[in-house]
Order: sequence, then structure tokens, then C-alpha cells
Amino acid sequence: MLASLQDILDTVKANNLTYHQKLMTLGNIAERLFDPRDLLGYTDEEWGFLQNQMICDLCEGYAIYRPRYILPDYNVYIQKGCEFLELPPPKDLDEALDGLLILYSHVPSITTYPVYIGRLDVLLEPFITDEEKDYIKIKRFLNHIDKTVPDSFCHANIGPYDTKAGRLILRAVIELEAPTPNMTIRYDKSKTSREFAELAAKACLLVSKPSFANDAYYISDLGEEYGVASCYNALPECGGAYTLMRLRLGTIARTCKSADEMLNELLPRVAKCALSTMDKRHKFVVEESNFFNSSFLEKEGFIKRTNFTGMFAIVGLADAANHLLQCEGLNETFGKSVRGDEIATAIMDKLKEITDAHEGVYAERTGNRYLLHAQVGASNHEEDKRNAPAHRIRVGEEPTLLAHLKQSAPFHKYFPSGTGDLFAFDQTYVDHCDAVVDIIDGAFSLGYRYITPI
Repeated sequence: MLASLQDILDTVKANNLTYHQKLMTLGNIAERLFDPRDLLGYTDEEWGFLQNQMICDLCEGYAIYRPRYILPDYNVYIQKGCEFLELPPPKDLDEALDGLLILYSHVPSITTYPVYIGRLDVLLEPFITDEEKDYIKIKRFLNHIDKTVPDSFCHANIGPYDTKAGRLILRAVIELEAPTPNMTIRYDKSKTSREFAELAAKACLLVSKPSFANDAYYISDLGEEYGVASCYNALPECGGAYTLMRLRLGTIARTCKSADEMLNELLPRVAKCALSTMDKRHKFVVEESNFFNSSFLEKEGFIKRTNFTGMFAIVGLADAANHLLQCEGLNETFGKSVRGDEIATAIMDKLKEITDAHEGVYAERTGNRYLLHAQVGASNHEEDKRNAPAHRIRVGEEPTLLAHLKQSAPFHKYFPSGTGDLFAFDQTYVDHCDAVVDIIDGAFSLGYRYITPI
């Protein structure tokens, strides 16, 4: 979406934005003052699909000066310190926590705040000496993050192993009841103790975090050195993602009269245009912005340019299937329709085929291929109300829990850079966390990547 000088003045005069919100908004407006057809080389067809809302760039901007998501390897600081910030390697927990907070203020992202703050239990475990005293310090550390990073995309990881630091973190998370940081436990039943898993499940039921990531599944796709950032984005650690472009599948489908028209005519055109814009955005941030040439994060090994990739996302799979079911004269809805699942699977198979065939730009870490992502949703345009998040069933149309798990699981395989489902549990489950972990184990055995029991 192009911006104007009037947008600048409107932001300056806004009475519903704080100083920092205005600062962030003005920066985004500046990025969008340039026409991407001139600056990035978008074609008229590519721009047309953005204008008609079939492709959404989440208002990332066009004069791109940093990657969208950055996942530093914070262990570099633990082992070597940081020369740029004149921080020696930490000798105790106080120095470790203080240094991490300093580092976080220097990690950019699309939100200007860090979207990944590391595998906290792994980073802090070597410094745990007195659990009660250390608990107070960790609690203050997490509270500091909540008050200085007002952004729910800020994400911490724990697990898969049971650690003293991990338990202290979960204890603090429950007591603070703070929205930030978001959190994921890398869970593997062969590595994670049952007691630790149940404690994590209890925390999630009480304060909606941590979510459970299928650690073995993500390792098989991305290797051991990955992190979960932002909402539930799985990306290479010591790297990240340059950009995220998404297709509004419901919007695309509603212009088609049949599944064949969507699958074999319009969807390939739109998808290839989206991938092409990603190529152009990657080239600009690497070759023109000088981010990697000027960043101490790159120079000192916190990140490596070759560990970055691109995220190709979808929303509205349910809406696309529902429209095409209507075109076939079927009064059914995605989630409770065999034919609906067939249509949705055909859409995802086609997108995977197109994505796998596309040679990405500056995406060495992922074999020069971009990663499909099930995007959780946004409110950038009225069309977003007509496209359900990711491959999720529309609210109010869900089947029973077991049927829902079985219906959703086959779609997780398409999304190596992240997908997830939320399931609401009666709060009496807090006293039966063993049952919640059993359900999570069952979901992972079906092929789930990520689940949030709330």
C-alpha cells in the first residue's frame, strides 16, 4: 500500500497514538512513499494483484532497510560477549540478564522490537546457583521485557529438556500473567520430562503460554538450530526471514467459478507473482540497504546473511474451500466436508508444487527455496475479515475436538516455517494436565507441528 505526505501529517496529529507508536508509524510510511514498480521493479501484473488484495504484503514497505524477522544466536554473547556493545562474556546471572536486555534493544525487526529473544532456559541454565534468589531475578527480567517491548510478537523459547532455568521461567510466567514475551516449548516426549511438560501445559492453560512445538518435526525440516519467533514462525536461528508475502486464498477463489479455474489458471498466476516480488524484495535488502554490511550482529556472528530465507504465506484456505463447495452445489463447510478437504488439499498441493519449483533469491539455508507459512491473520483491509487465519476452520463451524485434530493435522505438513491451532479447554483441565499432554502427544502423532491449549 502506497503512502502519502498526508499520511505523515495525519500520524503527527493523531490523538490515539503514543510517541513511540507515532515514531514506528512514521518510519513505515517513509518506506511506503516509493512506488515498488520504480524502486523494486514490480511488474504491473504483480502490483495489480496487490491492489486487488489477492496478494498482501502486510504493509512491510518498499524501501526495505532490515529483514522482517531476525533470530540472533544469543549464545554468541554468552560465550564471547559483544565487542560492539563493549560487553564481556557474562560471569553470573546478573550479567547474563543485563547483557541480554541490552542486546534486545539492538535487534531490529518489522515491528522495531526483537521478535526472538532466544532459548532462555539454555542461555540461563549455566548461571543458576540459588533457585529462590535466581527466581526473583528471572521474574524481574521477564517483567522488564513486558514493560519495554510492548509487542506480542516478541517470542522466547524453552525446552526440550527439563532444566532449573526452564522451571523458574514457567513459574515466573504464571505469576506475572504478562502478555510479553510470547513463548514456545520445544517439546519432544523422548527428551522432555513428563513433569516439565505438564508444568508447561498448566502455564498455557492459565496464561496462554507456552505453546507446544513438535521439536522433532521442526528439526527434520530446519535442523537443530532453529527458533520459533513472532507468533509461531519457525526459522533458522542465527538468521531469519527477509520478508513475508501472503495469499488471500478466499479472495482469489471468489473470482473463480470452479476449482479447476482456481487451481490451473488463477492461483498459479498469483502465486508466481508473489514469489517474484519476494525475489525483488530480497535483492533490495541484501544488495541496496547495506543492512548486513553495517550490522554488528552480522560482523560478530549473531546472525549470518546466508541463514535468512523468505516466507510465503496463506490465509483463507477455509474460505476458498467454502466458495468452491458452493460452486459445486454443495451446502457444506470446510472442516466438516470430505469434498472440502479434497479441495483444500488440492490447493495446498498446487502451492507446494509452485513453491518447490521456484528458485529463491539469497535463500541458501533453505536450499534456495522459500518456506510456506500458515499466517495467523491481520487486519490490514476489509478482505481480511473474509479470510480466516491460515488453514483454520471458521469460528463456529468447528467439529468436535478429536474430529478437529484429525481434520487439521494433514495440513501441517505443508508449512515448515510455521502453523498452529488453538484449542479451548475447560479450566478444570488445570487439575488434569496429564490429560492435556496426552492430547498433545496424540496431535503430534497425527502430524501436528504446533498446538496451543488454552
